[in-house]
Amino acid sequence: MVGGAVVSIGTFDGVHTGHAAILDEVRRQSARHDGPAIAYMFEHPPRWAQRGHGERYLLLPVPIKKALLRHSVDRVVPASFDDVQRMTPDQFIRSVLKETLRARVVVEGESFRFGRDRAGDIATLRSVGRRFGLDVVSVPPVLVEGEPVSSTRIRDALERGDLSTARACLGRYPLLVGTVVHGDGVGTSLGFPTANLSLDPHVLLPPDGIYAVHAYGDGVQAGGLLYLGRRPTLEDPTHRCELFLLDGTNRDLYGQAFEVHLIERVRDDRAFASLQALRSQIEKDVQCARIVLAGYPMGERITS
Repeated sequence: MVGGAVVSIGTFDGVHTGHAAILDEVRRQSARHDGPAIAYMFEHPPRWAQRGHGERYLLLPVPIKKALLRHSVDRVVPASFDDVQRMTPDQFIRSVLKETLRARVVVEGESFRFGRDRAGDIATLRSVGRRFGLDVVSVPPVLVEGEPVSSTRIRDALERGDLSTARACLGRYPLLVGTVVHGDGVGTSLGFPTANLSLDPHVLLPPDGIYAVHAYGDGVQAGGLLYLGRRPTLEDPTHRCELFLLDGTNRDLYGQAFEVHLIERVRDDRAFASLQALRSQIEKDVQCARIVLAGYPMGERITS
């Protein structure tokens, strides 16, 4: 079936280097077979979906994940795990791959599992797919420091604050995306006006603390400090994400979306004896961030 689709199935959370290897092969097969390249994308990881979407777990907001996938394929087909979780491997291949996607080639990683109770694997896909005229291409895992890259490994690294491992596995800096909302002006009163970012409530955050970052907004591209925490000096119960641009801006930032690249962790969050002590520490944090960021040239915004 010349011209049939070349498909890869997955959650693609983080769109990391392992995903990139699979998507590269999808493009090669698409050119070879003269068919469209398709990512059949589960919006949420199955194991997280089964727990009810009640925690921070995702590496990227779903719209950002879709946008990144569109850089690599002709079409992204969103899917819900609920729609397919009861299908046997045979039913999934017939209903989804053949009837819905018109697939000719399927490209997956070697650890791929599918179907009810994850009963199908690459061998199943090959044996059953053969009856439906499907070619199956498996892609070996991408290794970082001798271990396979996976979304789970990246989540574990982020939860530990290990930005270096997360960056190596992602193939880019870990990032957060948020919209500027009104705060209470405490940063301004201290001489360090911050943009308060509203984040997707399901995206995983690194540990609370201060981070040297690159920030990208509408006409803004600058180094900065990012604060994550509950402002223990002020005994604030609300978890905050506050961005301070090192060189400031004259722009009105309210309502603007920012993409923030996490470069290095500067320090832990902690309480100070007074606001003056906090202000003195922030001055040191700014100096530290300038030194850190001098070694990291600004890159490009990837979500535009």
